[in-house]
Amino acid sequence: MKGTLLDIDNLRLTVETHDGPRDILRGVTLSVARGETVGLVGESGCGKSTTARAALQLLPKRAHTTGRITVCGTDVTGEDGTDAAQVHDVRAHRAGMIFQDPRSALNPVRRIGDSATERLRLVHGLPAAQARDRIVALFTEVGLRDPDRLLRCYPHQLSGGMLQRVVIAAALSTGPELLLADEATSALDVTTQAEVLAVLRRLRRERELGVLFITHDLLLAAAYCDRVYVMQDGHVVDEQPAASLFDDPQHPYTRHLAEATPRLPERNTPERHSPVPASTQPIKGARR
Repeated sequence: MKGTLLDIDNLRLTVETHDGPRDILRGVTLSVARGETVGLVGESGCGKSTTARAALQLLPKRAHTTGRITVCGTDVTGEDGTDAAQVHDVRAHRAGMIFQDPRSALNPVRRIGDSATERLRLVHGLPAAQARDRIVALFTEVGLRDPDRLLRCYPHQLSGGMLQRVVIAAALSTGPELLLADEATSALDVTTQAEVLAVLRRLRRERELGVLFITHDLLLAAAYCDRVYVMQDGHVVDEQPAASLFDDPQHPYTRHLAEATPRLPERNTPERHSPVPASTQPIKGARR
């Protein structure tokens, strides 16, 4: 695929446990192109977050992987002789990750400014003042008001939506080409979710980011993404354009997910209504 930023080919991951080896990922294959938002959907425990962590080699020492992962042109699995320094460079400069819960991603006893600028100061070697200026600019870009005051706050003093924007800004601070968003909106109310997704959509368009959007919400993936991969029990069982997820599901598991999704009843009108409920209507059409 032209302009591919993430290419995972037949990824298998096994973790050693007290009861012997346990297969977590079983031949995952997926890709994300520049400027594309790709959904990764599945029930809890199917391996979505592990796939994202494997892409950046953020795995426990007991984990063993086979297959190939290429991030922004660098083979991070080491099959082409890639060393630890090159993997570190990918994580520091080329790819960013938004973790599930912003409150758990930020140290509760450190000020927002210290946490948000840490990567710039310690990894990129930016002076504190320059790192602060960059974060202030990004806070404004993601819609946070009075960024100077926010830098002095602690996480408990901000709402969930504000914290989510903080971690998005921090993930974007190094200018990544690829963004891995792991359940980035699952802890937010519907209105705040729509606002955060609008921010991500705008930044993707302006920066030509490739986004892997991980979610358990099939409706959200259908409304927000360009393509969607469906995971079950550690492997990808389906891939198709987001627009056809509900109209023409290709795999029985995708069909079961679609049928189990609560939807508002259709009105008695000749118009055909979208399967996306009213709660997600503000982000309808976000694929473009």
